[in-house]
Amino acid sequence: MTRPQIGEEITLRIDRLFHRMGPAGGTIALTLIAVAASCLAHLLLKLFQGGSTPLIVWFNIAGKAALVAAPLILYSRRVIGQLHESRAALEEMTRRLAIAAEEAHQANRAKSAFLANMSHELRTPLNAILGFSEIMKDQHLGPLNNPRYQSYTRDIHSSGVYLLGIINDVLDLSKIEAGKMTLDSAEEFVLADTVKASIAMVESLGDKFDVRLEAELPAPDVRLIGVERMMRQILINLLGNAVKFTQAGGVVHVSAGPCVGGYALTVSDTGIGMSEEDIAQALTPFGQVGNQANIRHAGTGLGLPLAKAMVELHGGAMEIISAPGQGTSIVLTFPLSRVAGAAARAA
Repeated sequence: MTRPQIGEEITLRIDRLFHRMGPAGGTIALTLIAVAASCLAHLLLKLFQGGSTPLIVWFNIAGKAALVAAPLILYSRRVIGQLHESRAALEEMTRRLAIAAEEAHQANRAKSAFLANMSHELRTPLNAILGFSEIMKDQHLGPLNNPRYQSYTRDIHSSGVYLLGIINDVLDLSKIEAGKMTLDSAEEFVLADTVKASIAMVESLGDKFDVRLEAELPAPDVRLIGVERMMRQILINLLGNAVKFTQAGGVVHVSAGPCVGGYALTVSDTGIGMSEEDIAQALTPFGQVGNQANIRHAGTGLGLPLAKAMVELHGGAMEIISAPGQGTSIVLTFPLSRVAGAAARAA
């Protein structure tokens, strides 16, 4: 056995000894290092004091240096081994998390597909209910002699319209989550016209709850490149929520203008406001913020999540600024690539 092999064998046996000692091995190694360093320092001090240096002294120095180095090397090797074990455990954990994430993604896609199919199947008979109830409500085929029948048909029709809106929202959100909602039909449209039409759709709700709607319309030449139906749906959802959660005598205000890196559209109200926890809950599909206003006003909890998803589909972002008792402002920001017109790009 050569001298390097002998040294390696000794090192390996000492390493095994420290490993058997467990956590105490590191303490013993550090203790030996301290003792050996002290002896070596004492010997070197004698050498520097002068005099001849016998050969045996050099052997002592070499031995003490080895005594210092061996425990340090062994302890370092053990630490490196523990690091390798930790890295292997981390890689295994990462692999398991990736599998879990993929399973969750598959489950979410299956859920979205189920909702989309169910929504499609529900819309077909519902359209028939709406059509027939509208004929009866408007008495196209002859009068309904009983006033109660007229009241029932109006209720059937209004309930069907409300249910169809919910189904459409579920279907749209499911399509977006499944990646099937596209902007293939995107085109330029005048943003001011869409804002005015959306406000007109919500005005009757504002009258009902005594909430005033105000607007600073975009400049006439500002055009948005996107799906106008989606943009109108976004605004109707936001305006409807703002009206419902604003006390009588309050104001809902719409404003628009250029911002850093794009164009912003803001819907603000003087309503009850939300906390950070409420905002997170409101942005969750089917999430309902627990307050008295929610009890008074029925809803599915899809308005804000759907608006956010549609804005992001257009490459934009939605920010909610709110605090309890201080109202809410929802800012929709669209990138410059989605807007046209000189007024949209003004500094």
